Formats: sequence, structure tokens, C-alpha cells
Amino acid sequence: METRKATKKDIPKMFKILKTNSPKYPKKLALQELNEMFSKSFLKPTYIVVEDKKEILGFGGFIPSWIDYRVFNIFWVNINPKYKNRGTGSKLIKEIINQIKKYKKPKPKMILISTKIPKFYEKFGFKKTTSKYDRNYILMEKKLK
Repeated sequence: METRKATKKDIPKMFKILKTNSPKYPKKLALQELNEMFSKSFLKPTYIVVEDKKEILGFGGFIPSWIDYRVFNIFWVNINPKYKNRGTGSKLIKEIINQIKKYKKPKPKMILISTKIPKFYEKFGFKKTTSKYDRNYILMEKKLK
């Protein structure tokens, strides 16, 4: 199992996982968000994929906040249901955190994520900042040194 930055060729496979995990999310908007990594936007997301034998098992994205470039947001953490509870999500989150820590100017100070599974993120040092955020989601943060 390896991690790497997503390429444009990965988008159809990423989109398939996203549709499986979030069937009610507007498909056109999801495709637009995935393609944003390859746009000419000033602030664009970075997507990381986890793959094994050329099969994408999961992916997730991150982006610096447009309000404070030292704060990063993680989003679209999606694992193919066949590969859940096999360490795929942990490998992905560890790599996303490592990629964020590589930023030097400005140096990251915090990572935020909105999630329905806080126990998973607590393993990586995230702490709840709200008990309820955006419907049934919980906002969590990880402070970086």
C-alpha cells in the first residue's frame, strides 16, 4: 500500500469511491471539486491517494485556509468500503499530516477537520473543538509545533 499525490487520471476512480460513500452529494459539484486541484486557482487543494497494485483504495484532500494560510483543512477523506478497517484510512491521514508539515512559508500551525467519526481522528492527535458543527459533524483540530 503506497500513498502519492493524485493525478488527473485518478479523478474517475476517486469519483467512483466518492459516489459510493456519498450518493446524495451533487455529482457535478463533486467532480468540480476533484478537478480543482488541476485548476489555475491561487489556492487549490492537494489530493492524496492510497493505492495498492494500481488500484486506488482511498483518497483525501487538504488546502490552506484562505483566511489564515497557517491553518489547513482536511476534507473528502474517502475509503473504498472494501478496504475500510485495514489501515488504509490511517495511512492516508498520516500522509496528509506529513504533507502539511512540509509547508515552510508560512509554517502550518493547525489542521482542522469536520467529521462524524471523531474517535478515528483522536488517534492522530486531533481534539474536538465543538460537539456539533454543520449538522451531525464534529469540528476537530490538531495543533502543530
